[in-house]
Amino acid sequence: MVKKITKKDIEKPDSFQAAVNRISTYISENKRKIYIISGVITSIIVIAIGWYLYKMNYESNAQKLYTMAHLAAMKNSMQGINPDQNILKLYQDVVTRYPGSKAAMMSQYQMGSVYYDIGNIDAAVKAYTDFIKEAPGGSDLQAMGYNGLGYCYESKKDWKNALESFEKASASKTGGSFVSITYRNIARIYEEMNNKEKAFEYYQKALSKTTDPGMELFLKRKISTTS
Repeated sequence: MVKKITKKDIEKPDSFQAAVNRISTYISENKRKIYIISGVITSIIVIAIGWYLYKMNYESNAQKLYTMAHLAAMKNSMQGINPDQNILKLYQDVVTRYPGSKAAMMSQYQMGSVYYDIGNIDAAVKAYTDFIKEAPGGSDLQAMGYNGLGYCYESKKDWKNALESFEKASASKTGGSFVSITYRNIARIYEEMNNKEKAFEYYQKALSKTTDPGMELFLKRKISTTS
C-alpha cells in the first residue's frame, strides 16, 4: 500500500538538498582557506611529478655513461689489455657526474675490481666500502661487495678482516652457487688461520650448495684433507 504524502511531508526540507546547502555555505565562508589548501596540494603533485621525471632522466643519463665505461672495459678484456687508469676515469666520471644514482653505485664496484686487478689494494678497499654503503642492506649486491672486500684483505694476509668480510657476505640474502663461493672463501681463510675444524665445516657447507660438478670434486678433496 502506497503511503499517503501529507502536506507536512511536502514542506519538510529534502535531506540531500540540506546537505548540499550546508556544503555550499561552508565553501562560501571558507573560500580563502580552501584555495590555499588546493594550491598546496596542486603544488605537491606538480613537484612530485617533476621530481619523478627528473630522476628518470638522471638515472637514464647515468646508465648511458656507465654502459660506455663498461663496454670499454669489456673491449679491453677481450683484447687482452689489462685494466688501466683510462677505464678507472670512465667509471669515476659516472660517480662524479651522477652521485646517488644506481649507475654510480655499480661504478664503485667496478672500480674496486679494477683497482684490485692493478694491485692498488687500498684504493680497492675504499671503492668496495663505498659500494657497500650504497647497496641495499642484506642484498646480493652487498654480498658481492663484501666478497670483494674479503679478497682485498686476503691479498694483504689480513685474515681477521678477510674472515669478517666473507662472513658478512654469507649473512646476506644470497642463494645458489653464489653462497657456495662465499662459504668456500670462509673455509679458505680458516685454513690460512690453521683452524681445520672450521675449514672442514665451511667446505661441507660449500659442497651442500654447489651446483658445479668440477667444484664438487674440488670441495670433496678439500674436505678429505681437512677432516
